[in-house]
Amino acid sequence: FGLAASTDEHDGTMGDVAEHTYGSPGTREAQRFNTNPGGLIAVYAEQNRREAIFDAIARREVYGTSGPRITARFFGSWDFEPGLCEDPERLAKSYAQGVPMGALLPDPPPEGGAKPHFLVSALRDPGLPERPGGRLERLQIIKGWVGEDDVYEQRIYDVAGSRADDAEVLDVESCEPSGAGHDNLCALWSDPDFDPEQAAVYYARVVEMPSCRWSARVCNQSRGSARPAQCDDPLYPRTIRERAWTSPIWYSQLREESRGG
Repeated sequence: FGLAASTDEHDGTMGDVAEHTYGSPGTREAQRFNTNPGGLIAVYAEQNRREAIFDAIARREVYGTSGPRITARFFGSWDFEPGLCEDPERLAKSYAQGVPMGALLPDPPPEGGAKPHFLVSALRDPGLPERPGGRLERLQIIKGWVGEDDVYEQRIYDVAGSRADDAEVLDVESCEPSGAGHDNLCALWSDPDFDPEQAAVYYARVVEMPSCRWSARVCNQSRGSARPAQCDDPLYPRTIRERAWTSPIWYSQLREESRGG
């Protein structure tokens, strides 16, 4: 049903995904440095009703996150209007001119030469007044295809924002961010390497600014013999980049009737 990232801790705490409450000193999680809080699945349903939610899952208009409540949108088309990111009617026009995440691109225009265009946008997790969500770092589109010898290949394109330096935007001793990053990002992108004879799959990834992994907070709060030995193990990173992944949009090769064969 597309792409999801839901919690699977088997302890009855669905939705318990916050880094700042996971692994508090003395808890079971604090001794399991190789695990992380779970993620979430978001579903674009017309109504908050069981039937509408299952319909959305059936059409794969869903996405997953590593925990934050990021809002992500992803659409594909052969002819999106320029300037769509700045258009106040962006959402309605994206549905009218293209297909949403989870869908198959329609056949390209018969005259040939067209390239698929993708619109990806995201809003940061607003969080709570006392603990705002992280700001956004960048948007990416990932393209996958089956290459020679049936080997799956992929290419990652940064389409908005840019990678930040962890040390410049985050104090890992206090876990306080610098305030850098974006509240929202949007990009309209076309595949520069498109081959109409090659089936491909595309999905979008939203990346947050660096933040402290839960284990860094545990280590910062622990002293003396209570400090876990893993705090000094370089295998466990002190920072992470929370993210969201959209369901893919697929492109299938031109059918024979489309080629005039």
